[in-house]
Amino acid sequence: MSNVIQLQSFKSVAATGSVRAAAQHLGMSPSAVSHHLKLLEESAGLTLFQRRGRGLCLTDTGTAIMGEVDGVLESSSRLQQRISDLKDNRINRLSIGYFSTAGNRWMPELVLFLEHKFPNTAVQLNLAEDQWHEDRSDIQVIITETKDPPFPPQINSSLLLEDPYVVAVPENHDLANCKELSLTEVEGYPWIDNDKGEGPCRMILFDACARAGVQVQFKHEAHSFVAALHMVSRGLGITLLPRLGIDQLPDGVVIVPLAAPEPIRYVHAISDPGHPQQDVIDEAISALRDLASDDAVAR
Repeated sequence: MSNVIQLQSFKSVAATGSVRAAAQHLGMSPSAVSHHLKLLEESAGLTLFQRRGRGLCLTDTGTAIMGEVDGVLESSSRLQQRISDLKDNRINRLSIGYFSTAGNRWMPELVLFLEHKFPNTAVQLNLAEDQWHEDRSDIQVIITETKDPPFPPQINSSLLLEDPYVVAVPENHDLANCKELSLTEVEGYPWIDNDKGEGPCRMILFDACARAGVQVQFKHEAHSFVAALHMVSRGLGITLLPRLGIDQLPDGVVIVPLAAPEPIRYVHAISDPGHPQQDVIDEAISALRDLASDDAVAR
């Protein structure tokens, strides 16, 4: 319907009640501002201003669209800032968002790879346990509840890993020698919580338990995989966690696979295809796929 400069003229005249004052504010001539208003009204097919004394005020129609105009101008401002940030910061810099277990297992090797492959590129790691969020990092390693989530069309995505949940039990536990266990078989034992909030890992487990008719009740709460595993080693209960969450297994703990249909979390790498260093992005994601593949084979 209109371009940004017409909307800026519209908003400035609405705020000042004067074409001349708006022109001074915008650094334009009064004739240019008047021309912008005329083009805006013609393209909209609406009367947006009416005279009041020696000034102008919005018609009811003009007032009705003001909120939308504000939204467009705010989006335009964010876009310009984003472009500026990209020009200033994205050359020779790569930011990678990751969740904690991916950081422990993959990030040191990934940064080492990038250091050798692209020695002039600085890497910034951003711990981000929540879901994907635009404008967060150039690459984001995230957890999803499904294998093919509906990512926005403006981003690239790559499935890195299917990460099934397992049961950690004390080595002298009566479940320790089982080849696999169902959720119903572990329901009656004391569970140790290893997560916090309402993040995807917790929801994946809770949803699987709900489908199996298993009521989740935690006897102890640790809110981290490492702490929960050490509590298991002390014989305080069992804990269910994704296999990737086991960095170093404490002495005295045995891992038992969960029987299908077990809870599974999916790990994706997503990125912005418009990055000025797309070759770095592509190499980094290829390296992440290799690291994830090595983890999958090692199980």
